[in-house]
Amino acid sequence: MPISLTIPDGYGYTVLIALGAIPILSFVQGSIVTMLRKGANVKYPNAYATAEQIKSSKEAYKFNCAQRAHGNLLENMPTAISTLLFGGLFYPRAAPVMGSLWVVFRAFYAYGYITSNKPDGKGRSLGYGFWLSQLGLIGLAISAGLKML
Repeated sequence: MPISLTIPDGYGYTVLIALGAIPILSFVQGSIVTMLRKGANVKYPNAYATAEQIKSSKEAYKFNCAQRAHGNLLENMPTAISTLLFGGLFYPRAAPVMGSLWVVFRAFYAYGYITSNKPDGKGRSLGYGFWLSQLGLIGLAISAGLKML
């Protein structure tokens, strides 16, 4: 059975978050990784500083934290973007709010991961709220799918 979709008023906010703010966040985090690479003395194609480099260099540890924060962002972006775009079709007010919260918490996550003096990257807990936002987006997408049945 075919389904007709009408793009709701205000859907542009969803698009701006999904295809604007989230990619910009990724670009910024990738740029930070690139800037920290030189100070950490991690040569391409190595993705991370070695354990030996970390023992002798705070910069190497900071680079690894930035690299991991960015990697975690890249791992979660497809789910966030797709659920945001789909959920926004049926929830054009809730989806961009949750998407915006996701972006803010992801920024806190990266900031805490990179700048914290806590061992083992525990500073990232500053942004754990992104998980709630992501679960909310998944919930909106599931609800939208159920409405289509």
